[in-house]
Amino acid sequence: MANAYRRLFFVLHTLLIFFIILLFWANWRYSNNGWNYGNPSAIPPNTAILPNTANLPTTADLPNSVQPNTSDLITPYPFLAELDTLELTGEELQDVSNRHEAFVSYNASGPYRVCPERYIIAKANEYGRHHNQMEEYMNTILWAERLNRTAVLGGFWVKGHWVDPAKIYDFSKIAQRYCVISDKVLEQKLLDSPFLENLTYTCYGWCIRHAPLGPLFQRMQFLEQHSGLPPYVSWEARKTVMKQAVLVYSQEQADVMVIGGQYAFLLHHGLVHHAAIYSLLQPSPFVRKKVDEFLNYYFSSGKQYIGIHKRHRESSCKKGLREKMPDFREYTHLSPQREKLPLAQCVISISYLDALHTSLGLKLFSFPLFVAHDHQDKVTIRHLAMKGARLYDKDYYPHFEDCEYGLCSLAMDYFLLVEGEYFSGNVISSVSENVCFARLGKGKACHGMEPGIIRLLTHDVIEPYKRYK
Repeated sequence: MANAYRRLFFVLHTLLIFFIILLFWANWRYSNNGWNYGNPSAIPPNTAILPNTANLPTTADLPNSVQPNTSDLITPYPFLAELDTLELTGEELQDVSNRHEAFVSYNASGPYRVCPERYIIAKANEYGRHHNQMEEYMNTILWAERLNRTAVLGGFWVKGHWVDPAKIYDFSKIAQRYCVISDKVLEQKLLDSPFLENLTYTCYGWCIRHAPLGPLFQRMQFLEQHSGLPPYVSWEARKTVMKQAVLVYSQEQADVMVIGGQYAFLLHHGLVHHAAIYSLLQPSPFVRKKVDEFLNYYFSSGKQYIGIHKRHRESSCKKGLREKMPDFREYTHLSPQREKLPLAQCVISISYLDALHTSLGLKLFSFPLFVAHDHQDKVTIRHLAMKGARLYDKDYYPHFEDCEYGLCSLAMDYFLLVEGEYFSGNVISSVSENVCFARLGKGKACHGMEPGIIRLLTHDVIEPYKRYK
């Protein structure tokens, strides 16, 4: 009996080892996918790329992310430029221009609207990464005027560190037209106040722990609030909750009001306002220099290129779309056939790009192409690079330089996408949305991203909902 158990154990052990070896082999095969590329970083600028076709895969060899969808050969991606292209109307552009001409003053003797000495701060280190944090700050700046407050611009939280926005961006044009100061300026103003112990602060959302200016708050008076606002807002409840939040914020008497990151993220003001403020955002001197170097290296003829933002959202893209799709169907004119487009943006395959280019009257790989990506589909990115796409990436650009834990290269991608002739991305990506806002405020267009969805996602939280085209 004991020998039978030993034999059974031996067989099971052998099978287990074989299975583990098989898994390692399959993983190795999946990782390599049969690709045999050299490092494309030495690609010369302004020249056509002629890859060694012997090393390039055939259509049959392409992985799923690159392989043309056979169903698409029958029913292509339903791009239609007149429906897919989002531009502001003439009236909306005039509203943007009017907003750009409205200046503010930070002292009572100034000639413009004086910024109040009551403040609103977004706690930006709790809800999403860089471009979520950007939206939180921008939304707070936009809403400060309505709430009769001055917004406070804090740092960007990345990899356990706070990064000074001035190292990446130039907010000076925004600060000339909107009431916003840095957290360092507010800190100094509070320290200089002889009434610091009499000043008050309060907090809404997940923001009590590690609140901005925490040490100073310990010397101020905390005003408790019983608003009934939940610490977290579900997508389904956001319409009701955000209207309630705005009412509560408008009645708040504290000198300094902190709101949680998710509340700030959802505090939308309408597409025209978003376009107006994002189009004023400029790169820092370092980022501006690197953008110009890249443009001169690859696009010496100017900014005649199409920018593509390839974003997967850590494989949560389709889940996020499924959550939002009922609203998209109710408040936009998204047809069942066109629902394929936002879903396809979770991957942005070669066949998708080909169909997008065709809809714009362009030919894929014949018109200059810049691609920003999230490093989650290296196979397709290699294929694009070998076909001539340009990337600000250490593996593909010989003069790559980064700073601030990756935020400088992210800003490079952002401004390169803003400045191109054409742009398309992922409609539920914060990066793509922010790029689109900036382009719209500059009189440019966004392509292939369902205009009605972008308008819906920026819907002013105090306005009645309507259907967007």
